[in-house]
Amino acid sequence: MLSHNVIFGKGKIFHFGPMGVAIISSYGIVITLKSTGSFALAFLVGLVCALLISAVFAWLSVKLEPDALGVITLAMHIAILNIAINWTSLTRGALGIPGVPRLSFFSSNTTLSITMAVVAVLWIIFMLYLDRSSFGRQISALAEHEWYAKSIGISKIKTNFIAFFIYALGITIVTFFSMQYLTILHPNDFMFPAFIFYITCELAGKPGSVLGVSLAIALLVILKEGLRFMPVPTGLTGPLELIIFGVILFVAVWWRRDSVFPNTRSV
Repeated sequence: MLSHNVIFGKGKIFHFGPMGVAIISSYGIVITLKSTGSFALAFLVGLVCALLISAVFAWLSVKLEPDALGVITLAMHIAILNIAINWTSLTRGALGIPGVPRLSFFSSNTTLSITMAVVAVLWIIFMLYLDRSSFGRQISALAEHEWYAKSIGISKIKTNFIAFFIYALGITIVTFFSMQYLTILHPNDFMFPAFIFYITCELAGKPGSVLGVSLAIALLVILKEGLRFMPVPTGLTGPLELIIFGVILFVAVWWRRDSVFPNTRSV
């Protein structure tokens, strides 16, 4: 989410297809891992898959207007998800792919969880560095006023591609560890509610803010998991979660409307 925050929050690029990248990266990792047993090769395949689809999204972000980009990337997410569900000979469709192997070092959930926490902290530090780097200033300048940014030599093509490639790396790292933690890959994990959770965390934590989004992720994950222990019928847990996060998203969009949809500077 922090890497998508670079695109959506800091760059104000309406990229609504992050789950599409996650789907391709996840299936690339798991299918390769199940076929070869090589974790290094699986990570490499997942990264290459994520980079390729991210390059397509980056190209679209340069060629299309913001509204059109949002619609196209959302449509691509749905299309990629449908391919994953219906290509049963490769993905097993709605059955998912169980029995994802783990590295021998991750034999216990405790070890894997601690490793994931350390990686998360390191990624936050990297995001903070990136936010304060020349790249962070360049993507902010493009978001604030593209014409002025271009006039001082900032390349939109280069900056957008770097932003999308950073997301590709981030989502590959996440899927590489999460698939080993869950030990199963299922298309339900990439449905529309997962995308809503992505956007809610970024908007609630202040778009573009590394620490704000990190805090929002932690709090909303606690809320999401806490809903499972509420004394409500099992069949109502899912709808209740959607309602609560829908309300949070509505309030966040209303509260952050000036930063999500900033007015273009004029002289």
